[in-house]
Amino acid sequence: MKPDWRLIELENRGLFVQSTRFLGEGWCSRAYLVNDELVFRFPKRPEQWKELDREIKFLAFAGDHLTLAVPRYIHAAPVSPGAAHGYAVYRYLSGHPMDATALTHDDRAAAADRIAAFLRGLHDLEPNPEVGSLLPQDDERIVATQCFARAEREIAPKLRPLEARALHKQFEMHLSAPANFSFRPVVLHADFSGDHILMDNNSVVAVIDFGDVNWGDPDYDFVYLFREFGEAFVKAVARSYGHPDLEQLRIKLKYFDLVDQVDTILNGVGYALEGQENTAWSRLKQLLRAS
Repeated sequence: MKPDWRLIELENRGLFVQSTRFLGEGWCSRAYLVNDELVFRFPKRPEQWKELDREIKFLAFAGDHLTLAVPRYIHAAPVSPGAAHGYAVYRYLSGHPMDATALTHDDRAAAADRIAAFLRGLHDLEPNPEVGSLLPQDDERIVATQCFARAEREIAPKLRPLEARALHKQFEMHLSAPANFSFRPVVLHADFSGDHILMDNNSVVAVIDFGDVNWGDPDYDFVYLFREFGEAFVKAVARSYGHPDLEQLRIKLKYFDLVDQVDTILNGVGYALEGQENTAWSRLKQLLRAS
């Protein structure tokens, strides 16, 4: 359902919608740029206000403590005649999604340093009890065990025998290594992909979309960098970040990448965008064949 901008104008004094541009969508919301200055985010379902409210409150706390610009929400309307499930608004952060392959060697190195500094700052945050209690925190071993069981039941039968054995082996290896579960939980972005890292004039300037913010394993915030920009770039970020064990990080990121595909396949029904489930199957099989 598209927003009714005229009705939205009526409930926002001083707003005159002169232009709108669809920015994109995820599993939970759609975003539009209004008048080249305001981003309106529209949840797809009423239950997703819990996630959006968490993001708004977290960023109100975290924005002044991070090294890159982040959204600063200025209005939230959970109920609106102009939108089925309401909307929230923040001032537009200019920039374009990061594409490390288009950067020079020096610009890539600078981007790695800026990303590392941002992740260090994020992972070092100590939210006050009110904000900290809003962030989900799962028992990672239980989550991995449950995911393993579902993958064996629902995914393995659809794979070739060699692929199914590789899937089983990857989960067993991860679960059998105590070091994978000995981390200190930190604040994670948890969806730290190139689409959510903004660049301007070949410099990293902002990070958006904190809808998945939670407590968890700091290594997880490297997984999309690993998938999209490659091992060499992740190593550069991790070195600048001060990661203590690059080899353990590499092994974990391969596992996290695989589990992300499993998660899309198992939990994407009704949420995943067109083509994402097929892409997840292809990526999963590629990872299993390479393991």
